[in-house]
Amino acid sequence: MTTGLIRKGTLFFLATVFTVGLTFATVELPFYVDEVLQRTVHTPDADSHVDEVSRLKTELFMAHYHVRAVGYAGFFLLMGLIGAGFATRRTGLATLGALGVMLPVFAQFAAVMFFLAGLGVLNAVWLPILDLSLDLHDWGLIIRAPNDLLRWLLGLVGVHSIWPTILFFIGSGILIFLLGTYAWLTARARGKGVADRWVYRISRHPQYLGWILWTYGAFLLIQRLQYPRRSWGIGASLPWLISTMVIIGVAMIEELNMRKRHGEAYDAYRRSAPFLFPVPGFIERLFALPLRLVFKKNRTDRRREIVGVVGFFTVLLIGLSAFFYGGGIQGAVARFTSPQARAARIQDLADQLEEEENRRRRNHLSAELASFGEPAVGTLIALLEGGNPESRVLAAEALGSIGSEAAVPALSAALSDLSENLRYWSARSLSQIRSPASIDALFPLLEDPESHVRMTALGALARMKHRPILAKATEFLRDESFWIRGQAVDGLGELGDELAVPLLEERLEDEHEWVRREAVVALLRIGSPSARPALQQALSDEDYEVRIYAAEALKRLPEE
Repeated sequence: MTTGLIRKGTLFFLATVFTVGLTFATVELPFYVDEVLQRTVHTPDADSHVDEVSRLKTELFMAHYHVRAVGYAGFFLLMGLIGAGFATRRTGLATLGALGVMLPVFAQFAAVMFFLAGLGVLNAVWLPILDLSLDLHDWGLIIRAPNDLLRWLLGLVGVHSIWPTILFFIGSGILIFLLGTYAWLTARARGKGVADRWVYRISRHPQYLGWILWTYGAFLLIQRLQYPRRSWGIGASLPWLISTMVIIGVAMIEELNMRKRHGEAYDAYRRSAPFLFPVPGFIERLFALPLRLVFKKNRTDRRREIVGVVGFFTVLLIGLSAFFYGGGIQGAVARFTSPQARAARIQDLADQLEEEENRRRRNHLSAELASFGEPAVGTLIALLEGGNPESRVLAAEALGSIGSEAAVPALSAALSDLSENLRYWSARSLSQIRSPASIDALFPLLEDPESHVRMTALGALARMKHRPILAKATEFLRDESFWIRGQAVDGLGELGDELAVPLLEERLEDEHEWVRREAVVALLRIGSPSARPALQQALSDEDYEVRIYAAEALKRLPEE
């Protein structure tokens, strides 16, 4: 009896050590690695995708250090590992590839704005996808559906915090992984080839189930973790989705191996326990439907069948994300029902926005309203013209993301409001819409008492190629604030007028390195060969970013 307890205690201790070690490696270790990388590897200290200038800087940096070539090589290596694993039944290779595919999920732990800084360098693995479109990383957003459903149910009883579901998924994942590891060690200690006790009665693959739940909770956590400092450019939903589908495929391959190795013993166990977790019979039949339709059978017996089934559901989920998911489950249902139901949902969101006091919840409601696009414009204009100051600002921001010309008159009128936040967001939204009808309303804002409003108006007019701003921009270039000088430089680059080249060349001698960086990029955007001598001199600048941008700009500018 004592010997049995000692053995059980030892096995449980080993399972705990392994689980704690894995948890540490996937929670704490990323922070340490990120800190070391940020101290030793220099990267631009700016948001990599917030605007056109930032995207151009990111491209120049990546080109200078051949990041794209490294990322492509890494991506296709991981795809090769997954393919080799499925082709040879060596599940370790496929699992390694799946973990590599999910690296950008852990890169989100990096508290950085530039998406390749620190641990964010792992994002390079997904450049082949992101190069097609940055929006492709949202093609896994359907994975938010389980969390949205749970949060909606909790909301019905007055619980709106994000933490209950995050803690549920992380906690249950770690617990199931721990119990699965303990049960597996116990089976091996008893010499059993098939683990079929404890947690294995409710899942044939508890370690994989625990890992999936835990990483899902981590995915939810990093949506909130240190958000103000994290780059807006890269998401983690698609990497998580594909990695998880590969893990499921690996589990199915392992079942083929177990059936080959243990025969009827494993088949008997297989009939007594669910694949990952218990689900109603009709759901099992639904998942088996593609297999029955294509291969005329109820279970997979070959690798090509596994690849076909996993591939089908992966494409299905990506399709749901790309075309049907946004603003949560309720938003998805409302957008694809009748116009009356859609209008009712839009009005309901607007009413909630007016009454809601929680700032995070208000932002979520505003984003869901914007996701409806043109049908929500009228409601958002009503909010913009209403009396709630916070709702007016959120409505102005949402109208800019939609980009509707119909919003121009209301946004133009808001430019004269007493609220500087409303003037700022209205000017920013008009900058996104780029309607010439807003020029007369924007131009007076160049004299606004608030500097961020003035510079937003300058940028908006520059995007509309309004040349009269050239004189005002020249005045801003002499301002004592380096931020205003830099914003004026950006405006001249956006304007694209060759008359601005001498003014920008003067800023290459600015006392502040950020202004000099902006000047190099602005000269590249204008694209005048006459800037080549000044950029040649910038190659010896004391700031490494200035040198990088100047070197890459010289490669792109035409010869005189």
